[in-house]
Amino acid sequence: MIGFYAHHHGSGHIQRCRAVMANLDRDARLLSTDPRADVVLPDDAPAESGASGGDPTANGTLHYVPHHHTGLTRRMAMIAEWIHRHRPSAFYVDVSVEVALLARLMGVPVVTLAMPGERFDDPHQLGYRQASALIAAWPNWVPVPPHLRAHSGFLHQVGGISRFDVPAEPGPDCDVVVLSGRGGTGWTEAQWDQVRAACPDRDFLFLGGDAFVDDPMPYLSSARVVVSAAGQNSVADLAVAGAKTILLPQERPFREQHATAQLLDAAGIAVAADAFPAAGEWPALLEQAESLDSRWPRWQTSGAAARAADVIRKVAGQ
Repeated sequence: MIGFYAHHHGSGHIQRCRAVMANLDRDARLLSTDPRADVVLPDDAPAESGASGGDPTANGTLHYVPHHHTGLTRRMAMIAEWIHRHRPSAFYVDVSVEVALLARLMGVPVVTLAMPGERFDDPHQLGYRQASALIAAWPNWVPVPPHLRAHSGFLHQVGGISRFDVPAEPGPDCDVVVLSGRGGTGWTEAQWDQVRAACPDRDFLFLGGDAFVDDPMPYLSSARVVVSAAGQNSVADLAVAGAKTILLPQERPFREQHATAQLLDAAGIAVAADAFPAAGEWPALLEQAESLDSRWPRWQTSGAAARAADVIRKVAGQ
């Protein structure tokens, strides 16, 4: 048995876990607050009446462990009980320093996801140091980020992990598809109204929010240009689709989306804007994206989930 843990923010973490689990040759169970998990955990986020919530970072050593929080206590107890009952040979964590440490304290080898951005903080570094292996969902030609150099001996850059294997048959004809995931975006309807006014010859299709679709691949495969946030799963899906892309990185902790967007722009794979462009910039920006040569195969999505599964299998066999 192998344990998997997925953070519940957005849908990317659980989708990535499921993609890797599909490539394992042994039993695995997914634990998460997300209701789609195999083992649904109590939520530790809401404030509780009577809970002090003091020292939530344990003097800066962890990310979130508030004092006397019943949800946190029940959550950790449930994970510990699952580990005690099933005795997993390895535990993959995507992502939580606290869950990774709990599994390791119970004697289970841990594999965790290495994230982009600027993660020099003590909790991330502790989480990386205790792992038996780190999986990075980006290709092997990417220079090891500074915050991971001390851990490069057990870092495995497997390529972008997508839940999709191949591009879908193109869906409805689409000019510009704007893709936003469940993690949320900072752009506004008023901004897009201005963009549409500046690009009267363009048709925009918005996917996300009230127009969320479970399978965006037909739209990504048929769009002339896709505008997207720069989350790791969105980027991997765009790579599978081979979409001509404009990336608008969203504000996330540790500037992870900005790091990914800048890397892809520098590699000539996508066009990236650090902030939402002014309306008058969009006609030229869309033309620039349309002129891109297809370099998405460099993101190495083909076989990435299987390579990640192989890392976990090897740790489980030690």
